[in-house]
Amino acid sequence: MQKRIIWSKINHIVGYIFYGFIITYFIWSIINIADRGSINYIGTDKLNASGLAFNVIALILEVVGFFFALYFAIQLIDGVLRVGEVPYDLGKISGKTKISVIVPIHNVQAFVLEETLVGFKEQTYKNFDLWVADDSKDEELRAACKDVTEKHNFTYYFETNDNFKSGMLNIVIPKTDGELLAFFDVDHIPKPDILEKFVAIMEQYPEFAFIQAKFGFRNVTNLLHVWEAMSLMQTFCSSNARREIGTVLYCGSSVVFRREYAYPIPEGQMTEDFDQSVHIIKAGKKGYFLDEVGAMSLVPETISHQISQLFRWFTGQSGAIYDHGWSLFKGVIKRRIRFRQAIDIIFSSLLVVAATSFYFLGIIYSILYFAKIPLVRAWWLGQLWLIVILSLTFIIYFATITATTLYSMKSATFPLKLYHVPFFLTFGSLTAPFFLIPAFKGLIGKNKLIPGKTQWNKKIPIYRNATIFSIIGLFFMYLTVDSILQQLCGNNLIICHFYADPYLNYFFILFGMIALTLTFSLPFMFFASKIFKPQIYEEKHIYH
Repeated sequence: MQKRIIWSKINHIVGYIFYGFIITYFIWSIINIADRGSINYIGTDKLNASGLAFNVIALILEVVGFFFALYFAIQLIDGVLRVGEVPYDLGKISGKTKISVIVPIHNVQAFVLEETLVGFKEQTYKNFDLWVADDSKDEELRAACKDVTEKHNFTYYFETNDNFKSGMLNIVIPKTDGELLAFFDVDHIPKPDILEKFVAIMEQYPEFAFIQAKFGFRNVTNLLHVWEAMSLMQTFCSSNARREIGTVLYCGSSVVFRREYAYPIPEGQMTEDFDQSVHIIKAGKKGYFLDEVGAMSLVPETISHQISQLFRWFTGQSGAIYDHGWSLFKGVIKRRIRFRQAIDIIFSSLLVVAATSFYFLGIIYSILYFAKIPLVRAWWLGQLWLIVILSLTFIIYFATITATTLYSMKSATFPLKLYHVPFFLTFGSLTAPFFLIPAFKGLIGKNKLIPGKTQWNKKIPIYRNATIFSIIGLFFMYLTVDSILQQLCGNNLIICHFYADPYLNYFFILFGMIALTLTFSLPFMFFASKIFKPQIYEEKHIYH
């Protein structure tokens, strides 16, 4: 434990050094930009009003992207170190604490439900009851699920519900009588001792409002599944670090709540779990992340299902800043919530926005490029700062991927191999453009579930979107080649009569990255759709 604390402190010290560097770079650059736009500046590279504006916007995007990447890297390294972990003793359980388990279902095959129910029959902790909460519209599926539930002596409850998962939970919670309430998704087969562990920690640590357990994956059979599983491993790794801050997030399943913090679940939100977590944190309470496998789940089988699921998650996640931003600010001012906690919630909400911001940076760079506006940054290195900042960002991303890989290998929830890592990076890069829309929809408050109108999992037109991305990617491919030629001509590295007035720049680095992720989006989606086929779920079980 002492070694973990020491390494965590070293991690934070290195992080502070990087923060100090980027803040200095930002201030230094702002001063230089202002100087170039001053009426007293004499020179051919003087900035006009538009030049000032585009330089400042580009600088802000550079710094914000760097900050978020650095924050995430520090958090993941702390996650690998498992900071904030608490011991617990199964031998001290009283046996008197009752858990009411709720498994909400909608249009689910009976055999999927039965696998989960069998898992609960094998629990080492016996003081619990289980409710299957069904709002399916398919009568055949309802009848089959009812039979399976009663076969295993659990309670089946059906009611018409238009408020999605949170609505069904809110209907059933008042009907239960457990001191603790556990929620499990229908495809999450619980580990035999998970309820016992939940009770032990809840009895021994009354300060925790809820406990979120990690879940593993039982259908990782191809590279698409590896990408999906590693992405969730990143979430769990960061949850480890959030224990120390007091901002552990409820992840929708494999979780237990004290009754007083479980109800009501926020309705009308695309990510009711994220919203519930924020409400609990704002109330001055905290959850705990149990870095042990609580259940074995199924990852989405197809690329379209995965993108649909992430579309909803990211819309809801970024929408949290729209819903809670002002109340977080007031909470910090009134000292109901710590500044560090507010920062972490904002980071979690805006992570996808920041991760996709480099596309907007590329657009600003392209405007600077075509207009031949001087890129003004801190003194001394001039435009070479682009290489410095991008290189440091690459180092930070390397630390992020390393931490994710180490955590995934230690977790042993699926058979991760080192050769999987390049595919994880490739899949993540080629799907990133699809999340621009949900990230920014959430920011403007389009993160609500409207009964009768909104779909829980919406079928995304991946081919149409990918075609648009690929066309834009070809444009950035042209910019990449053109800017490289400009640079070579300007430095007299090639005999060139093509450019009478070459524009010296280092934009080609970012242009090239954007070109690759966008141009190959369409072929990637085509092959991924053809190769990765569904084995368990049909479309009617997914898109509703």
